[in-house]
Amino acid sequence: MTAQPNMHPELLGELQAIKSRHWWYRGRRTVLRAVLSPHQRSIPSGPILDLGSGPGTNRDLLGPLDRPLFALDSSVEALRACQDARYAAGTLADAVAVPFRDRTFALVLAADILEHVADDPTTAAEIFRVLKPGGLALVVVPAFDSLWGWQDQVSGHYRRYSPAAIRKLLRNSGFDVVRTTCLNTLLALPILAVRRLLRLTNFAARSENQILPNLLNPIMYAIFAAEAPIVSRWDMPYGTSVVCLARRQL
Repeated sequence: MTAQPNMHPELLGELQAIKSRHWWYRGRRTVLRAVLSPHQRSIPSGPILDLGSGPGTNRDLLGPLDRPLFALDSSVEALRACQDARYAAGTLADAVAVPFRDRTFALVLAADILEHVADDPTTAAEIFRVLKPGGLALVVVPAFDSLWGWQDQVSGHYRRYSPAAIRKLLRNSGFDVVRTTCLNTLLALPILAVRRLLRLTNFAARSENQILPNLLNPIMYAIFAAEAPIVSRWDMPYGTSVVCLARRQL
């Protein structure tokens, strides 16, 4: 968003190119579907907002809900990609001032957006404001300061979150937290080791997406996706991301 530190200018194009096949984005959609599925029937009628949509990375996650799908992003290029992905509409705006009326959306997905915003309490309050009573927010943020790495820098992150920190942020905004779990648990320790090695060697790729050979993509996806049946039932205490499902009651 406009309040974030500078993001690597080539990262959006890279994301657009790999969003359908890269193990991380495919795996995350698979695991998020497992988190959301048990609560689908409780979502009220109405449209969905993909807040900080990027180039429609989560279209395959949200599309099967069969609701009008709105994208909001600060990048014109990202919104063009969302238009190509058949979003109902795209809005060029900032996450700290969402240009929609109160109580508009049944579900808001905020996947890897809060860490880009200096004033994350205001963004959390905006998510609460635009949700309908009974509506759900599915919030995904990078986990744990110890996992800070080069990808955080090139992506323009201000921070990473603990499960307790994201719960506190959403509760302070008025939400009832339904559940909080980490994801990418099985690969978290190897990723931590690689990031520490990169710091020691001062190796700086354009992004971490460039490090692994394509040959490993199916294997990494299989490991990540194997968590889906686990997180559908149990909250995981550690991983590279934190997922918080929260409801607006009033």
